[in-house]
Amino acid sequence: MKHAKDKHIRWRAGYTLAVFDRLFAVSTVGPVRLRAADFSGLDTGGIPRGEVTVELVFDPPGHVRLPINDDEIVDRALNVGPLAARDVTLLTFDTSQSLRARAAGLRAVKIPQHVDDDE
Repeated sequence: MKHAKDKHIRWRAGYTLAVFDRLFAVSTVGPVRLRAADFSGLDTGGIPRGEVTVELVFDPPGHVRLPINDDEIVDRALNVGPLAARDVTLLTFDTSQSLRARAAGLRAVKIPQHVDDDE
């Protein structure tokens, strides 16, 4: 995505990599907290948000990528499932990718195109 024609997509890809670089600056082993739980919404009738963690899981040696990028991402998400201590959810802006994920039995959430860039 860093080489996409759309300037905003390139920016989002670079920004995301910078966030991961910051989060995993000390170690790439184990989960790190992206966002703390926030229950303040309960006071005003809003929706509480649980803690969000991320973890890097590298491909095993000798792994050969699938020819369709969406299939590769779905396959990797499915393979990390047994290693996770919780359900794996694929977040994507891509309708085709979310459909492929759900067809493979993976929980997928299609994110709206317009989200706060500072979150």
